Amino acid sequence: MKSKLNYLYDYEYDLIDITIDESSKYKKSIEITNGVILDLDENDFPAALEIISASKILDIEKQYLISPNIDLAIVSSEELICIEIKFTYLVSRQVQDICFKQNLANNYGIPEMETIFSTA
Repeated sequence: MKSKLNYLYDYEYDLIDITIDESSKYKKSIEITNGVILDLDENDFPAALEIISASKILDIEKQYLISPNIDLAIVSSEELICIEIKFTYLVSRQVQDICFKQNLANNYGIPEMETIFSTA
C-alpha cells in the first residue's frame, strides 16, 4: 500500500523537501549522499527527505521539479538502507521518468521496513 507524502520544491534555492510524516517528532538527520538528507523521527523511522541542489543531483532542468509525481521507496534491513525516488513529469506532452537510487550501511538503527510513498 502506498502512503501519501507532501512534496515541495523551492525553485530559487533548488531544494526539494519531501515530508513523509508531518506529525512525527524530529530526532536526527542522516546524509545519504552529498546533498541528500534523510530526517528520522524519535522512533528512527524516516520522516522527511531533502535534496539540496536538486536539479544538479538529478541532472534535470529545474522547471520539471516544480510539480512532478513522486514515488519514494525506503527499504531497510539490519545491514542496509535502500532509497529509491522516481520523479514523473511531462515534456512536450510526453511522460518522462528520472530515478534516484542510493544504498548505504544501516549504522543508524533504522528498523527493518519496506515502505512506499507517493504524491499521486
